[in-house]
Amino acid sequence: MDEQQHLDLAELLCARLCHDLAGPVGAVATGAELLAEDSGDAADALELLGSSAAAASQRLRFFRLALGPAAKPVAARELCDLATGFLSGSATSGGALAVDWRDGGVEPWPGGPAKLLLNLLLVARDCLPRGGRLRVSARQSPAELVEMVAEGANAAPAEAVAGLLRADTAGLGPRGAQGFYTRCLAERQAVPIDISQDAGRVVLTIRENKKL
Repeated sequence: MDEQQHLDLAELLCARLCHDLAGPVGAVATGAELLAEDSGDAADALELLGSSAAAASQRLRFFRLALGPAAKPVAARELCDLATGFLSGSATSGGALAVDWRDGGVEPWPGGPAKLLLNLLLVARDCLPRGGRLRVSARQSPAELVEMVAEGANAAPAEAVAGLLRADTAGLGPRGAQGFYTRCLAERQAVPIDISQDAGRVVLTIRENKKL
């Protein structure tokens, strides 16, 4: 990518980040307004503040690892809790998103592969615009495998998946940029991402990755 494409990608990822944080942060503001109005619903307002602040904190921790520098290794349990906590709170416009995480490994994930895994999760989530189930198999031994299966009545490759297949950022929106960025991470680690689809299901797979 040239300098302009790097700048375009950074801007689009920032837009995507702001979109994901807007909901919980806006709810915190609403809760604060309810308290300021002294309408007698202080308990409800405090509950809204607490749950919204927790959701915002959860998303910030997720994005710090997904979009920040890939530095230190991440414990397998921490990675699972971070991912499932974020996704379980990511109700789409049409319904809830259930998460089934299957990871039999206990070894820490190196920073780079952990970052790739979280970004691929964002791509898979976008394949379920009306909610559904996201099954994730992520293990490091005995055979390396990362497989994400997005299942739902309206499951389909989304703009983010299209971004996985793009050679540049021209014409991409924030979701497409997420897919393009994930592709860049995969190329940096020299691993391919396979995409398959059938009725009500989209599968994203990384196989035989010796770095995972």
